[in-house]
Amino acid sequence: MNRRQFIHSATASAAAVGMTQSHQLKADHHNEAKSPKLLEWRRWHIESASKQAMVDRFLKNAAIPALNRQGIKPVGVFHSQPEDGEEDHSIHALIPYPTLESYYDMRRTLSEDSGLVENGQEYLSTPKGDPAYTRIESTLMRPFDDYPYVKIPRTGERIFELRVYESHNEQKAALKVEMFNSGEFDIFKNVGLDSVFCGEALSGPGLPNLIYLVAYSDMAERKAAWTRFSKDPDWQVLRKNKRYADTVSKIIQTFLKPAPYSQI
Repeated sequence: MNRRQFIHSATASAAAVGMTQSHQLKADHHNEAKSPKLLEWRRWHIESASKQAMVDRFLKNAAIPALNRQGIKPVGVFHSQPEDGEEDHSIHALIPYPTLESYYDMRRTLSEDSGLVENGQEYLSTPKGDPAYTRIESTLMRPFDDYPYVKIPRTGERIFELRVYESHNEQKAALKVEMFNSGEFDIFKNVGLDSVFCGEALSGPGLPNLIYLVAYSDMAERKAAWTRFSKDPDWQVLRKNKRYADTVSKIIQTFLKPAPYSQI
């Protein structure tokens, strides 16, 4: 190779490396931009199927389009699926905020959204003596470091399980978060547990706790995935680590079905 050919080759290689690094930086920036800074899990306590339908119409036609116009998406909406034939008309929603400021400004920006006011009149004009819901319960969460995004589940996954892990003090709660970031997420991936989000609760009921949502195609897949998890050799090592002993005092499981208009 002569000197001119060498210089040309070296220049081309450097340019290729630079382009690759540039593309990687752009991809990293794009992924970071898609990762929410704050997660909200919201639950409407509702007394009847007819009022549940009213709240559904409000969310579908007014609230979610208004949130999307503020760059808040995807918004997941879910109906409770109680076991043993019990009735529960609650509606749950996952709202990911791209910035802390977007949450801080949400009430003001939504109140100024003419589309929300116009399309949400049925819900917004209910009388004091006959409201659409009993109360709204809200939990704010910090996304986990090793799972900072909201993931759209695979096609065909239509059963969701909300899992709340309560701890008996703040130190143990922090260690359970560390346990997830130190290998539990990798085990989830290896055994086919498809998480939608994972968050450390900052405010809300049952503190301290962490919350995550898992998606399945059916209950048989759920059973098989958790069986694989319990037998996974890496999990056997991690669970016996004394550092993480007694990090969970209570697990609360809620099964959910996505609303037809849910963006997750």
